[in-house]
Amino acid sequence: VIAFERGELFFVFNFHPCNSYSDYQIGTSWNEPLRCVLDSDEGRFGGQCRLEHGHANPFPPLHGVNGRPHSVKLYLPSRTVQVLAKDQYLQGGVKVFAAPEFLAEYGVKSVTDLDVHVQAWQDGKQVMLPPMKFGSDGFLHLEKSFEATFKLEGPGGVELKCWASKDGLFRAYFPGEYTISGIGYLKVGGIPLASA
Repeated sequence: VIAFERGELFFVFNFHPCNSYSDYQIGTSWNEPLRCVLDSDEGRFGGQCRLEHGHANPFPPLHGVNGRPHSVKLYLPSRTVQVLAKDQYLQGGVKVFAAPEFLAEYGVKSVTDLDVHVQAWQDGKQVMLPPMKFGSDGFLHLEKSFEATFKLEGPGGVELKCWASKDGLFRAYFPGEYTISGIGYLKVGGIPLASA
């Protein structure tokens, strides 16, 4: 097992070919809850999705261990890596705004004319959830999501593709505000409705 902190992230590797560890306590310098933002056991990487609990639930800080002032207990499946971040950075989920030039490119008058289909993992498979709508403030709110993969449909079911991805899906890999701009790409930062 190798664990280290880099910037605001905590990386934990279990390189053992067959030994997994439950409640493995690892020292950290942070006295606040940590949450898994990325792990190699996710279904999108061909994994078995054994670490989903850590994506949805923060790991509470514990007493110090191994010369570190604080610690966390983790499940470490063999041949996996986990990347954890402070829970405070993940509050608010993903918010997406569609810029006026993007809507104009497709002849869409308002974000209320768009259907959003979010892709999710269910029972180890990727599925598209039923359509959602942008909020009255002009944003798509995914408060409980730390990442989002989605497609957009305009009036008549016409797909508005992300031209930055081969499959046409938009992807936000971390919480925060994003804007769909130009002919269809996702950029960091949201544009308030008042300035659009």
